[in-house]
Amino acid sequence: MSLSLPTRLTIPVIFGIALATGFSGAVVPGSLLAVVVTNSVRFGWIAGPIMMIGHGILELAAVVLLTTGLIKFARSPVIRGMIGIVGGIVLLYLGYLTVQTPVEDLRRNVGETATGWLHLVVLGGVMSMANPYWWLWWATIGVAHVGWATQRGPDGGVTYFTGHILSDITWYSAVSIALAAGRSLFSPPVQRGIYLVCGIFLAVLGLLFLIGGAKSVQRKSPQQELAQ
Repeated sequence: MSLSLPTRLTIPVIFGIALATGFSGAVVPGSLLAVVVTNSVRFGWIAGPIMMIGHGILELAAVVLLTTGLIKFARSPVIRGMIGIVGGIVLLYLGYLTVQTPVEDLRRNVGETATGWLHLVVLGGVMSMANPYWWLWWATIGVAHVGWATQRGPDGGVTYFTGHILSDITWYSAVSIALAAGRSLFSPPVQRGIYLVCGIFLAVLGLLFLIGGAKSVQRKSPQQELAQ
């Protein structure tokens, strides 16, 4: 991956690569998109941007871990499998809660809930943390990209992070705004249907994470196979 990166380390080039790479990952449907959809229907356009605060904090932590080399632990099949198992349990539970959301709670303002904004901030971070592929991306592609960008110095790393998180903010904010614009047209049955579909999607994704995680944990290392 690093071999295909441009050799020119200018700020616009670094920013453009980060933005394009970020968009390529953001538009892929996943658990984060599902919770942005349900919470945008529930709270309005502000849900997406607020959730990106939690997501951005986690991404910033990933960049810091990259500079220390600590995030490389996510390359291990066992560690990745354990993340998948825990993440799968989280998604299964969240899917259950989504499906079970009372009809009267399907449309509220953020300030009307007990957890409020903090709930959305935490949810944005948890959805990323529960995804083993998020960890794998930063432990592989992220390593190459941040290493490439930081050849220019600290400003290169800051520029890469800025472009990367801006792609997430732009995409998920657009999703929130689009859903909020049509929120008044959503009848209770339509809202219930959206929650049902997203809840099932989260549960299925959680089940896949669980199965994949269990297989990764049970997978034998090359050294173990040679010893038998």
